[in-house]
Amino acid sequence: MLKTMFRFAHDDDGSATVDWLVLATGVLSLVMAIVLTATSNANAESSPAETVITAND
Repeated sequence: MLKTMFRFAHDDDGSATVDWLVLATGVLSLVMAIVLTATSNANAESSPAETVITAND
């Protein structure tokens, strides 16, 4: 039993999976931050254009 626990504690097979998961989470967070920033700025910039279009109708 002790030998099995020792082998389990020193097994590195899942390390690559965890590394890729952390990397993918970081990239996804960065993309979400960029998209949210871009969409909030786009909505703020479209308001003056909407006002001009509405006034000319």
